[in-house]
Amino acid sequence: MRGNIRRLVAILLAGFLLVGLTTGYWQVVRAPELLARADNPRLVIAEQRVQRGRILDRHGVALAYDQVDENGLTQRIYSYPELVHVTGFYSLRYGVSNIEAAYDDVLRGLSGRPALQAVVDDLLHRPQVGFDVMLTIDAAWQATADDALGERRGAVLVLDPNTGAILALVSHPAYDPNRLDETWETLRDAPDTPLLNRATQGLYPPGSAFKTVTLAAALESGLASPEEVFTDATGTLQVGDFTIHCRNHPGLTSFDLLHAYAYSCNVTFAELGLRLGAQRLATTARRFGFEEAPPLEIPAETSHLVLTSSLDELDEQKLATTAFGQGELAVTPLQMALVAAAVANGGQVPPVHLVQAIRDASGQWHEPTRAAARAAISPATAEKVRRAMILSVEEGRAAQAALLGVTVAGKTGTAQVGEEGALPHAWFIGFAPAEAPQVAIVVLVENGGDGGRVAAPVAREILEHIFGINNQ
Repeated sequence: MRGNIRRLVAILLAGFLLVGLTTGYWQVVRAPELLARADNPRLVIAEQRVQRGRILDRHGVALAYDQVDENGLTQRIYSYPELVHVTGFYSLRYGVSNIEAAYDDVLRGLSGRPALQAVVDDLLHRPQVGFDVMLTIDAAWQATADDALGERRGAVLVLDPNTGAILALVSHPAYDPNRLDETWETLRDAPDTPLLNRATQGLYPPGSAFKTVTLAAALESGLASPEEVFTDATGTLQVGDFTIHCRNHPGLTSFDLLHAYAYSCNVTFAELGLRLGAQRLATTARRFGFEEAPPLEIPAETSHLVLTSSLDELDEQKLATTAFGQGELAVTPLQMALVAAAVANGGQVPPVHLVQAIRDASGQWHEPTRAAARAAISPATAEKVRRAMILSVEEGRAAQAALLGVTVAGKTGTAQVGEEGALPHAWFIGFAPAEAPQVAIVVLVENGGDGGRVAAPVAREILEHIFGINNQ
């Protein structure tokens, strides 16, 4: 009898030990793996109870926030869906993007959350509450820029040239992040690529807007001066077997360098490119930020001087066409905004950014650490380029960007594209007020046609709102 009891006890102990080891294995050793499984319903429910922090504009307007129902489950609401290319989206199915992704730990309340507080909240089954992120975006300016671009494909950027703060960022077409789960398949396959952030990731030939870089390079290197007179009797320049045409200047046979910029004369800038050589032109372009991705909180593409060849392989024809904004140039609107901002900022490229401050667990706001501005050109060169950009608006191709009572500095671009029959891309870059710049702006309209007729008026409409001007 005693032997049977001992065997029964041993079996029971072995069973308890096996259950304990199995439970410990699954609850401790394999717990992280099980928790992370996409089909774990507890994970989904737990995620739905996380109350993400708000994304705010620079004035505290809520751009994204969580709505909590009576069961404690949350739904992410985007009150400004046109800002999706900045705020990004949050989806249990498709993940996170842009600011939602870059500051996911902050918005979830994981970053900066005291460990003891986390334990107490878990024991008391309190919801996990995230921290707010304040952007540099001005919601009112964003709405104005969005309306000004209208239904056209393209991008608008407005930034503070002194600090690098992005005040408005528009990319069209956009999409509604509130309906992401139901529209994802359509968005992913759409031919007009609404998921692409054209402002920071779209790559385009800049056309004559790039002449700002060429002008800066020529002045900075001492190979040209504002007073130098250029003669263009035929409106053409032969480079090898390639003929460059200039139909922009108003029937003049000679003009100084600043007027050549204002009239956007391709012949003059082809000559400047040949005078500079590839390396000098590339050196200045790199100082503006070309050939490296801007250190932005959301994805941003690198702008390139050449795509299929190296600078050393550029023949005279490619060098000449690059100098007036064609060639193999592929740039983002963000990069061209930084070119304008650097001229406005005395030659310094400001540290571009979208996040103004982050709220911590104690409710205090903290500004992220930022890089220092870097010199692209000297203040003296920046002043000469500024004069040329003012002249471009007052007497040249950018005249439709002019404002009543505010001096605008700017440059248009009409960038030819490779597709047969396709209209050029329309560009405008500039800043205002020219004497003491407060904003830099870039407008790109894909296949919009002439930059002076299409992009410049869009910029004017936005600047009128910013400076409270009524041109009616």
